[in-house]
Amino acid sequence: MRQAGVFSVESAGLINCLLFMTFSAPPLPQPSASLFELLERHARAQPEVVACASRFRLATYRKLWSRIERATARLQGEWGVGPGDVLAYCGQAHPDALVLYFALARCGGLLLPLERPAPRSALAGVAAALPLKLALFDDDAEPPLAALPVYTLSTLISNRCPWQARVASPDAAAPSLLRVGQAGAVERLSLAQLQHVPASGSHEVRHCLFDPDVFGPIVLPTLAAGATLTFVGNLRAAVSR
Repeated sequence: MRQAGVFSVESAGLINCLLFMTFSAPPLPQPSASLFELLERHARAQPEVVACASRFRLATYRKLWSRIERATARLQGEWGVGPGDVLAYCGQAHPDALVLYFALARCGGLLLPLERPAPRSALAGVAAALPLKLALFDDDAEPPLAALPVYTLSTLISNRCPWQARVASPDAAAPSLLRVGQAGAVERLSLAQLQHVPASGSHEVRHCLFDPDVFGPIVLPTLAAGATLTFVGNLRAAVSR
């Protein structure tokens, strides 16, 4: 009888457990994380996975996030960049242009990428129409033509930065990227608008990083997935960091 009694108690417990597992309500879906959160999460969870690779160097997710933090601090502390400020990038698909974009977005600023057809001369015309604060250009290129402060892209992260980034909670819904159409109309896009493609595997970036058919559909999903972006454009020089 004791054997039967024990079997009965254990059976009842097992049935109750199965009922609980079967009929308990499923967890509520969590809101999708912004790419700011995903990059920081990747830096902690998979610090040695390569985020960006070119024929000159590699950047792991830990290094990528460290550079974004340093660039944010430099933009805020040294160059006085704040919400609404517009910066131009004159170059061609450099991996550090990604660092510039994310750091500027964390400051509340907007990036105007000028990757083609002639970024050096194009800046002069754009600067007259938009209130640009400063411009950054690839180290191996000639300085752009404009009456505003210009810095090499490596300046953003190459030197030790005495400031600390001041970012409470980056707003992924705030405009962070500008695109100028053929008719001269300026489109303002947020990271939330751009980050609408599901996460994907590793991909290559050729020539223009911020093109509409590259940045949103390829670059952002690759980073969201914690995969590797391989830059195979015409980069001609690199600075070791």
